[in-house]
Amino acid sequence: MFKLTHGAVTDKGLNPRRKENQDCLLAIPERGIFLVADGVGGRRGGEVASQTIVEIFSRVFSQEQPEDLRQVIENTIDLCNQKIFSEAETTQDLVGMASTIAVLAIDGTRAIVAHVGDSRVYRYDEEGLIQLTEDHSEVNEALRSGLITEEQAAHHPRRNVINRAIGAEPEVEPDIIEIEIDEKTSFLICSDGITRHVTDEEIARLMKSGRRPEAICDALKDLCYTGGAEDNLTAIVVDIGSRDYIEEPTRPVQAPRSVVPSRPVPPPAKKIEVDLSATSAPESTMPPPAVETAAPGQSQPAPFRAKPPAPRYDEAVAGSNLTEKGGISELMKWSLLGVALIAGLLIGSFFGRPIVEQLSGSPAKIGSLQSQSNQASPGDPEISAAYARFLEGFRDEGRKRLNLALTSNPNSAEAHYYLGRIDYAEGRFDEAVNHLNQAARTDPNLPNIQLHLAMAYMSIGQMRNARDILQQVVGATTPQPVASPSPAAGASPGSSKPVG
Repeated sequence: MFKLTHGAVTDKGLNPRRKENQDCLLAIPERGIFLVADGVGGRRGGEVASQTIVEIFSRVFSQEQPEDLRQVIENTIDLCNQKIFSEAETTQDLVGMASTIAVLAIDGTRAIVAHVGDSRVYRYDEEGLIQLTEDHSEVNEALRSGLITEEQAAHHPRRNVINRAIGAEPEVEPDIIEIEIDEKTSFLICSDGITRHVTDEEIARLMKSGRRPEAICDALKDLCYTGGAEDNLTAIVVDIGSRDYIEEPTRPVQAPRSVVPSRPVPPPAKKIEVDLSATSAPESTMPPPAVETAAPGQSQPAPFRAKPPAPRYDEAVAGSNLTEKGGISELMKWSLLGVALIAGLLIGSFFGRPIVEQLSGSPAKIGSLQSQSNQASPGDPEISAAYARFLEGFRDEGRKRLNLALTSNPNSAEAHYYLGRIDYAEGRFDEAVNHLNQAARTDPNLPNIQLHLAMAYMSIGQMRNARDILQQVVGATTPQPVASPSPAAGASPGSSKPVG
């Protein structure tokens, strides 16, 4: 087995609304087990949930190394889920508690990675930084489906609302992968309190810096504090093999916040069958969008920084023989924040279908999503240039130029369209609805205008309007073939011709 060197940090952050640190971590290097759990729910429920996970994993992996490591990890996650769900059902002040989990297990020349929620595992080696996990969150599903942009996802007010968690339902399915490792491989396991403030580029720079794992963890904490540290933050860095580290002054070691079991773990609760259409994962209290939060000592919001993501695991290993279990389901892949809008609303089959949108009480044909997605961006050079300036980080200039264009032409659908998208990205959802409605009335063929409008409606709580739009999108049926003309009409028997 390779030599393992690790460092860890956990901190409650700077947000005065977060009185406790609901993150928890576990490191058992002699067993090759490293874990981060981010609790959610209630005044103390999140803390109890994350501690429960660490306690159970600690008991299981303090024993002999299991032969089937992957199966034991999966079974232990199931045990954690049953324990947390059962206590949340029977203890009043723990109702709604749940937790994320991200596990790294080193076994010889392979690593097993399992996760539920939005805590992440990154790998760093000669190929660079690769994100091995996909967030189980509403916003990430919309992003993967192409329904929102990276820019919108980075500042979406629901970006931290997870749709899969330990203890939220009677059963949970973790995503589990296995990868080959060597003595040049490193890992980062972290909660979303880290990735909220630290870009993938900054993570990659630290991972290749030659610094010791504990120094990298300290640097991650510093970056979070520089950005305001809005959430609890936890990170574990693990280096595989021997390294020649850069010598630098070390800080006092912070004891990891882990739990030593004080009593035997109770047997699993009985399985409870529930109607999943009537339940959803608990939502955590969301802070304001990051774009509106100034760093300490600043009076204005920090300038916009795009966050190009590290390559995802499924992109980096396409065509390889590595195994993956429990990936994103097709249902979730093609849903538009369905938990928040309408249970069971499926939009996976709407691409290429006609869409009808309700505008001012008068249905208007919009065309098809497929044709819209293939259209070029609006063609006014000044308007396109103004929006480009916004995306480059010159936000005030971009908005000012679009407002000037709108002053010159109050009926400019393109100007309303881009101002609506800017308002949405910056959390001005009422203004976004107004601009996008005006854009849709003036030019219903703008790219994906109905989807932008539906998401803006959802963000201001007008679920009925958002639902009506999406129900009409989903409910629009594909054209049916016209019955074959009779042979007497001049057609050959059995022929038919679809309409359109």
